[in-house]
Amino acid sequence: MRIVQIMGGAPANEPTPSLPEGAERWGLNNLIIGRGAVPLRFEGWTRWFDLHHIPHIQERKNSMYSWLCEQTKPVYLWAPWPEIPASIAYPLTEVQRHFNGERLFSSSLDWMLALAIYEKFEQIDLYGWRMGSSLYTHQISSGQFWVDQAREAGIVVNSLSHSALTTAPRQPKPILKPHHRMYGIETVDRALLYSAKFR
Repeated sequence: MRIVQIMGGAPANEPTPSLPEGAERWGLNNLIIGRGAVPLRFEGWTRWFDLHHIPHIQERKNSMYSWLCEQTKPVYLWAPWPEIPASIAYPLTEVQRHFNGERLFSSSLDWMLALAIYEKFEQIDLYGWRMGSSLYTHQISSGQFWVDQAREAGIVVNSLSHSALTTAPRQPKPILKPHHRMYGIETVDRALLYSAKFR
């Protein structure tokens, strides 16, 4: 069975899942650089995602850009970047085509879920995606949409830690309006993304 663990950065009371032989573990952004236990959950990662434009990545503190430049495993950006030798382009065109031009992407998690569906993983395990802060309210409805897309494709989706993706009330498929933008590739401004709060 093809399994991918998509790891977030929220505190979790549940133990970090073990990594089954042959399974993938995906991490993102600057979560592996920091203090405390969170970086430890990415041990054994197989792919890294930083779906922001390069200036945004370079502006981050704690040397994340330098860390990316040192990696040899795949680092997904919007386009390969010469200073990051392991960087490869997220297959934006192919993923959107697979989902009939879908534009409902309000977080990096949405893009990662869409890629896992596109690549026909059979099981997706989510860990560390609490989304309990008001900062992430705009991401819940779109995250639920992509979890539903995975399940409709026959993929088993497990939430291995407490998450608003499973506890928040579910909504019908969001209807995008012309002003809504796709996260990362078009904007990082939450006010321009789809959400129940900002629609």
